[in-house]
Amino acid sequence: MFRSIFLYVTLAAAPLMAASPPRVLAWDEEIAGRKLAFVVGKELIKLEGLSSLRRTPPLALKAAGPYQIRALDKTPGPDAKPIELNCPIPETVEKPLIVLIPDKVHPTGLRVIVVDDNPAGFRWGSYRFLNATPKELIVQLEKKAVKVPTGWKPVDLDLGGETRGIGARIALSESIEVPLYSAVWEYNTNIRTLCFLVPGDDPRLSPVAFKAIPEDKIMLQIEAKDQQTADKNG
Repeated sequence: MFRSIFLYVTLAAAPLMAASPPRVLAWDEEIAGRKLAFVVGKELIKLEGLSSLRRTPPLALKAAGPYQIRALDKTPGPDAKPIELNCPIPETVEKPLIVLIPDKVHPTGLRVIVVDDNPAGFRWGSYRFLNATPKELIVQLEKKAVKVPTGWKPVDLDLGGETRGIGARIALSESIEVPLYSAVWEYNTNIRTLCFLVPGDDPRLSPVAFKAIPEDKIMLQIEAKDQQTADKNG
């Protein structure tokens, strides 16, 4: 499904030091199961616990960029150089989330998309949509609707109010009267959801499918507290 899409993402030309350590998300379980590392200068951090369902903890980096993703499971070429993919993080991105997506052309088999995952912008209780389909879409939650353009440009939708069930509807921008998808979702003020809109596996059922990555504020706080305790007990 996704492998047939050729994505070209324009990022900042110069890889700069991000304001916060990056986190990483695998597109699928195949990528999550690979042996990969994040490289900063001479520092190498293996991507342990990589998942397609949740972000990794922030990577503890000791140096500034440039950054690369190294494919530890790929055999170096005749020049003996590691198989790597540049991973520029724009200076404007305060809390970078690096999404590793499949790419049949690049030697690593990967491509990166960098999203600013800062809760100050991507607030708790909100949905962030990124469109990987070839057409502009309209997403409607309850009475609020937003246009989600092609090209992986994030669009946020925040309903506000209490936790509740909400009506969700998606249509093509060119024919908003014909829904491609409709369902009841749960809105939770403590959860923010990163939602990728992708081509459906079976166009007869729906030309649009979802890859939703929820993050729970309360669970994140508990995990951070547990990590602090573990670090102190070292």
